[in-house]
Amino acid sequence: MSSSNETNKIDVTSTEILNIESYIQKKNTAVLTIMFTDIKGFTELTEQKGEQYATQFRSHHDAILTQVIEEEGAGLIIKFIGDAVMAVFSEPSIAVERALKIQQRLDEFNASQQEFAPINVRIGLHMGQVSIANALQADVFGRHVNRAARIESLADGGQIYLSYSVFVLWQNHGRYYLKGIEEAIEIYEVIDRKKGNPKPPLHGHKQRVVSKLAVGILLMLVTFSIATLAAIFYYKKTDVYFVRFYPEAMYLDNSQPIALAGQKTDSSRQVLTNFKHGNHIVHYEVTHSERYYADITVDYGVNSIELKFKDLRLPSLKKFVSALAKESSLSAKENFNYQLYGYNGEKIPVTGEISLQITSYPDDKDSDLIHDQYAGSLKINDKVYPIAQQAFTHKRSDPAAQRIEPVLIYQDDYHAYYYKYYAVQTTFDVEIYAVFKPVIN
Repeated sequence: MSSSNETNKIDVTSTEILNIESYIQKKNTAVLTIMFTDIKGFTELTEQKGEQYATQFRSHHDAILTQVIEEEGAGLIIKFIGDAVMAVFSEPSIAVERALKIQQRLDEFNASQQEFAPINVRIGLHMGQVSIANALQADVFGRHVNRAARIESLADGGQIYLSYSVFVLWQNHGRYYLKGIEEAIEIYEVIDRKKGNPKPPLHGHKQRVVSKLAVGILLMLVTFSIATLAAIFYYKKTDVYFVRFYPEAMYLDNSQPIALAGQKTDSSRQVLTNFKHGNHIVHYEVTHSERYYADITVDYGVNSIELKFKDLRLPSLKKFVSALAKESSLSAKENFNYQLYGYNGEKIPVTGEISLQITSYPDDKDSDLIHDQYAGSLKINDKVYPIAQQAFTHKRSDPAAQRIEPVLIYQDDYHAYYYKYYAVQTTFDVEIYAVFKPVIN
């Protein structure tokens, strides 16, 4: 991809937005992992070999990437931009797996033929929330695409670079400033170990950092006497620093926001919120139904902690039927098992099942009328909360959707379950879903 493409904003068309929204609804997610790729040296290859050679060369590249990305419905290619590919995935783990598979398939292709030069592709991955209520926020999506493209531009051919939120098998390369993005961000690499070791970017403006924690510890050792240190431990003082990754809106033990000293670009930041000695839970929210949690242990004295977040996405079950000329119905169930965190950081296991039955059929006498029925239940830790059977009628010709506001099924101190539906034309859609309750200070 040319340098002009690397610095210009990447736009999406209205058709591409509709395709992304359809993918979001199908995968039932508001968060996407965005993949951006391009071929190393493609411009020079075109100049040396000519357009006909370059077109055939790129067709092999496009076929391999399309097959790997969209195989089994894993991802969705949004567009080809010259020799670059922009795609999205609903899960970061799948995006990383497909990125590795792309490099593997390209290696196999390169080894199997001598007609074309080796295809060396660099890949960048970045994850973020892109929709609200299944509606794509185009400006937000554009910013995430921009980051994925900037991350990809740091990589060399054959490399896969990631932002923090999508790393699986990674090698941290430090914080880098990306064009058009004010703050430096962490860059990671995922690699097939059989192919070698991770390599830091050959170019890019790396942030130079003097560890405030290291300086603080050194000054403490030089200036404080043994008696002073003894007094600190006697009064059980705890100093906590977060390093590398620290989202702005974090909460301690599901009960209070965490305040940090310093700037977002600092390599470590002191925690101003009081941490008692012992085990704690830190979390931040991605959507109303998804949070990232990290278990930490705070000891007496100075604690330098790198937060290792794990994803918790609450369950949902969304189904639809379409009554074109006859009755359409379905029944669906989904079992779940997850762990909530209480106000004091205690772990609360939750198991259960969501069930849903929906039916839609046209009226025998008036073809404009569609009759809809739904029922279901929510089982939480062996207690069942039924959704009584309901029926209503909507008009096929009505352009406006008929819907209800979310109806509460169950709630506790930490989360709640709702159901809702909408009906428009021949489609009847019902969803049961859970959301976290906001932290109350």
